[in-house]
Amino acid sequence: VNSTHITLQANEIWGALHGLQTLLQLSKFELNKFVIPHVVINDEPRFKWRGLMVDSVRHFMPIALIKRQIEAMAAAKLNVFHWHLTDDQGWRIPIDGYEKLHLTASDGLYYSHEEIIDLVSYAAAFGIRVIPEVDLPGHASAIAVAYPNLITEKRSYPMQRQWGVFEPVLDVSDAAVDQFSEAIVQQLVKLFPDDYVHIGGDEVNPKQWLGSKDVSAVMLKHNLKDA
Repeated sequence: VNSTHITLQANEIWGALHGLQTLLQLSKFELNKFVIPHVVINDEPRFKWRGLMVDSVRHFMPIALIKRQIEAMAAAKLNVFHWHLTDDQGWRIPIDGYEKLHLTASDGLYYSHEEIIDLVSYAAAFGIRVIPEVDLPGHASAIAVAYPNLITEKRSYPMQRQWGVFEPVLDVSDAAVDQFSEAIVQQLVKLFPDDYVHIGGDEVNPKQWLGSKDVSAVMLKHNLKDA
């Protein structure tokens, strides 16, 4: 920036967007006009993955609020929006063929496919990737509410209203669980164009697995020494 020109150079369009954010942050409104200091700035990101996670399971947010968060991310030059969509306390994304997930385990709070596609497009305009998180095979209490037949211990389950590591875990000995997991991944691929999805994989309570003869047989077959 000099007394006559502002020059912004970038290798890619995303760099230009980040440069515009820097320009906005340099601007001050003084004496009824915008003032920008004379500067030379050379800048580049330290990390390729500059992420922020929003947990829409425990704290459901309407799309308008998430779009505002996307705008704030762009101002901070963040570029990965990690969207946590399923957990013990709810299931926020429709899965074709498994509609009971969002109809019975969301308290009516979920995002339609159209809303998701719109948000992904909105984020992309700011140079922000959207990475969905669907928790498997643990954190499965919402799945247990909708499809208890997919859980290792087959019984009815209540919606969880608190934090914790709960017992329901997918029955890894059941081929129906493989079909279920595949359907989820295929749905995510349709809605989210990024190369990555996040499957959780954490905090699995092994109690139900250890009490199952079928799961024990799977462990023996694959020479797995523990859960």
